[in-house]
Amino acid sequence: MTRRVLTLSAAAIACLGAFAISAPAAHAAEVEVVHSPISLGDYCSAQVNSSSTIGFYNGSLGCHRWSTSGTGTTYVGTGSASAACAYLYPGATYLSHAQAAGQALLCRYSV
Repeated sequence: MTRRVLTLSAAAIACLGAFAISAPAAHAAEVEVVHSPISLGDYCSAQVNSSSTIGFYNGSLGCHRWSTSGTGTTYVGTGSASAACAYLYPGATYLSHAQAAGQALLCRYSV
């Protein structure tokens, strides 16, 4: 009987030790995504001004709508670049943003 108790105790301690040792945490990957002015327009329309259809990033995010006279765009408000990044890729963790070509917004995420 004593031998059985010692064997069961040793097995229980071994199991507890196995649960206490965990695998090292996996490192999250970092990705860069370029959001075009049309994509930025989705954010602008939802969060800045419902008439917005396009957004341009030049150090700050300007939201615009197409002009009714057909001569270009009309400014309708300013958005947040970091909020736009978070809005456009909700499944990832926003890290930073930068200027991309063509007045687009480059967002860095951890996924």
